[in-house]
Amino acid sequence: MRAMENSSCTDYAMCEAEKAIDELNTRLVLPGNYSEASYSFTQSQSEGNPRKRKTDITGSPEDQTEGTPSNRSSTEMDESKTQPFKRKIDHFRTAKFNGRYKVENLLGRGCYGRVYNAVRKTDGKKVAIKCVLKFRNESYITIPGHRCRLPREAALLELVCKPPRCPYVIELLEWFELDSFIILVLKRPDPCINLYNFRQNLVGGLTEEQVQMIMKQTVEVALHCRERGVFHRDIKEENILVNPDTLHVKLIDFGCADLYKETPYTEFAGTPLYIPPEWTSNGTYMAESGTVWGLGILMYSLLCGTRPDYIPEDYSDLNIPDYLSENSRNLLMWCLKKKPEERPTLQQILAHKWF
Repeated sequence: MRAMENSSCTDYAMCEAEKAIDELNTRLVLPGNYSEASYSFTQSQSEGNPRKRKTDITGSPEDQTEGTPSNRSSTEMDESKTQPFKRKIDHFRTAKFNGRYKVENLLGRGCYGRVYNAVRKTDGKKVAIKCVLKFRNESYITIPGHRCRLPREAALLELVCKPPRCPYVIELLEWFELDSFIILVLKRPDPCINLYNFRQNLVGGLTEEQVQMIMKQTVEVALHCRERGVFHRDIKEENILVNPDTLHVKLIDFGCADLYKETPYTEFAGTPLYIPPEWTSNGTYMAESGTVWGLGILMYSLLCGTRPDYIPEDYSDLNIPDYLSENSRNLLMWCLKKKPEERPTLQQILAHKWF
């Protein structure tokens, strides 16, 4: 785990996570520790949810976040009256989860959650259980087909997984909301390995033909997310599962995702390596051009077998190996244009002659 990423795991978050996981252990028996992978921040830091700070968005689906401290005081005064009811609901949902799934070993961990292997008791189906810590100001949104507000990550997964489904995104089977955690039940591809580990384990690295196949699927799933109104914001090797036999991919982890909009984002959420240069210089970036920049960094890592240094201003001057085909070099440098308006669209990438 890179030091830059680990530094984002705040003392507050660690304290809250440890207290909450102790309570969850007694109910779901989920062992493990916490570390950090991705995070969000703004040019001028402000207080808020340390896992995923809220963004003002207009349009449909509608962003509906919790109230401000000034208009939340009356609700807090009645908190003691609602706690017994909340505990009963929490107990019911926990029992429902435990009745359906048998949790096995730990798969992965982050500063605010863990992922486990599990089995569905009714048919033995292999699933992945993602437990995400909730915060006091957890972000909720409404989406078509649901009258109630949903936790952001669950809602965005609902959007990308609704029929007709894209084969390159992880499938959400169901989810549970507890008082302190959100539990996502995901279909578990088998066999699979994350793309970073897959690349590292290959002697001699990936061939250009293999990179073509992986990148084409990744661009298609990024386009699918956009069409469903979702901006993933953290497409990277660690968030792509690959079948080592077929090279079919699955995009995972929508913890940094947001509703897609055509206006600039002033908050970066994701991994520092993938920060587009316009955010570094101006404090804003657009969803599509920012995604294309990240795809360029991903493509470079897969083709060259190494990741570029974390110096966004220098990406346009990257030394592209001569052994790569002219078409791959052309597309790579197009995606990594310093000016966002000079980068290709996702459709233009798919239409590029490299594919």
